[in-house]
Amino acid sequence: MEVDGGYKETVIGNKAVQNATSSQPRRRRLLLSTDSAFADTVLPSLVQNPYIELRLITDEPSALLTGTNKIPHYMDTVDSQTFDKKTGARKWLKAKTAELCEWADMLLVAPIDAGALGAMLAGLTNTLTLALLRGWVSKKPVILIPGMTVSEWDHPLSTRQLDEISRFWPWIRTVKPVLWKSNGPEDLTILPWDGLKELHQTLETTLKLPPWEATLSTRTIAHGATVPAKTASKSTSGNATGSTPQTKHTGNADFLPLEIWLNVFEDQLRDWETAKAVGIPTHLSVPQEWQSHLPKMSTTATLEYTILRGSFAAIKKRIDALPRWKPLSDLACHLIVKFSRTDILSYLTENHLDLLWTTSRLTNIPYRASAIYGNPNVLTWWRDAPALPNKEYMADAMDGASRAGFVDVLDWWLHSGLPLRYSERALEAASAEGRVPVLDWWKTASANAPLSNPLPLKVGKSVLLAAQSGRTASLAWWDASGIPYSHAENVARIASTHGHVHVLEFWYKLKGPKMIFDNQVLVGPTKNGHDHVLQWWKSCGMRVEFKTCDIEEALEDADPSSGAEGRVRRWWERNGLNLGVDPGGCRPQGPPVLELLSQGLARRCGTRLHPVNRNIQQPPTQPINLVTNSADAGTLGPATRAARFKRKSNTNPHAAAIAKFL
Repeated sequence: MEVDGGYKETVIGNKAVQNATSSQPRRRRLLLSTDSAFADTVLPSLVQNPYIELRLITDEPSALLTGTNKIPHYMDTVDSQTFDKKTGARKWLKAKTAELCEWADMLLVAPIDAGALGAMLAGLTNTLTLALLRGWVSKKPVILIPGMTVSEWDHPLSTRQLDEISRFWPWIRTVKPVLWKSNGPEDLTILPWDGLKELHQTLETTLKLPPWEATLSTRTIAHGATVPAKTASKSTSGNATGSTPQTKHTGNADFLPLEIWLNVFEDQLRDWETAKAVGIPTHLSVPQEWQSHLPKMSTTATLEYTILRGSFAAIKKRIDALPRWKPLSDLACHLIVKFSRTDILSYLTENHLDLLWTTSRLTNIPYRASAIYGNPNVLTWWRDAPALPNKEYMADAMDGASRAGFVDVLDWWLHSGLPLRYSERALEAASAEGRVPVLDWWKTASANAPLSNPLPLKVGKSVLLAAQSGRTASLAWWDASGIPYSHAENVARIASTHGHVHVLEFWYKLKGPKMIFDNQVLVGPTKNGHDHVLQWWKSCGMRVEFKTCDIEEALEDADPSSGAEGRVRRWWERNGLNLGVDPGGCRPQGPPVLELLSQGLARRCGTRLHPVNRNIQQPPTQPINLVTNSADAGTLGPATRAARFKRKSNTNPHAAAIAKFL
């Protein structure tokens, strides 16, 4: 069944002249009955089509449906509405049914559940949708998208009902169903639905619409609102609803095709929340935290979903319905700060201050807006809010902004007029994360600060944290900055401990023979299983001193389950160090360790140093270079070392002498 083109003829004398609307067919009038659980699937593409004039039937407030602010909206359940005695619910239902049956070119019910399908076949009219199906003009098409649980769809009664529709309701077409499955007590989850293309093809054929993909490809989106790409001719009939909408191009509006927006959200941002908020139809998966907040069949949208999709009026209505002193959920607070909903914050401070004070995530706005969301707009609201006279904040706000790389937030704090509070963590975290632009900002801000209000740089252990995180860019910045910094002598040890060979190579190229390190540089990689670091120290060509007892202790602390101990032990054995461990895993025996500690001597071999050990046969070539580095290297006191060797007294006759020496 197809709808006529909508052309009109005017008779002038004996000539039939086609009306101006013949070259300008009116928009097809589509009446959509849907619910919030499925509206997001079909509604965006219908709203975007410039050849469709849409009206909605749903019990969900239209404010919660994207792009429907100016679309007429009717409630489906009349029993929930209030009518005066003169009108009455039944009278309104009959009048509205007759009006919409005459107005619409097509009725689309997406979805229709098992109960509504049976009620339709029985001729019931207790809702607006059922009344329309009962009184529908059979010359106009109807499309049904069944929406049922898997068990309902598989039931033989569903097959019989669809057969009856096919035989006795020829003006009705059915599209691939949307199915739900159980996801716990009183919870249903919608299964992936791929019937949208079939729906579009059915609409094209029935309403004689241009190809759907070609229509949407000519559409553009400006600031989240969809407009047709081609400017239509002015309607000669003067009826705004009967003419093709016109595009309004403003000089400052940036227009992008829908395909680019899809690429931005699906391939670049991959942000389901933002895509949902602006109404971009994507195939991104729903985040886990949103699973319980998605609208379900015959349920009211949650506050979180209303904040994401709804108007400010709908949000205020949801907030007003909350119990007093009940804190807002973490997800609601997340949306408020992420999308800069300062209007919601102002409404809370003016009307529900109890909710604001009981919500912990809203009582520390400076930190969350600075360190987590990087949102200067929320910071400006917080500073200027008269209901929040206390403008105190902690140093973690600026420290966190430095860690996250939010230079615009740091700029806001600098020009906010508030005292600047920060700690050594600001530069340390920026160095650890490799935030070179943040380091540049701090250097510039400190250099340009007035003498009356200086901005000192708190360097702290920035170079150590950069080495620990493997950030060579931060190390290069500090070396070239001209800013004095400390702990350079520990960079090699920290890099070795954490297995960063690239940091060792960079630091060696930067410092050359002046590179400073101690006899603990090999302890860390031995303990953590970084045999590649040990190999680098062997091959670097520098003289490295070590103590055998430190290596033994590092091997004791290595994790055998991960294979770390085995890797480094085999490396030491391959490179000629006899740790006194036989294949059976016995503890070290004999005097070599005692002799090394008591004499403190080393024998030169080539350009490297080797420990004196009479029981070790030195390799004829490629002398060994051993470096030990540990996160806690150098922290063991004499008492601790003596206690460790005391445990070996039963197997090592020299343990007492070693403990005494330590």
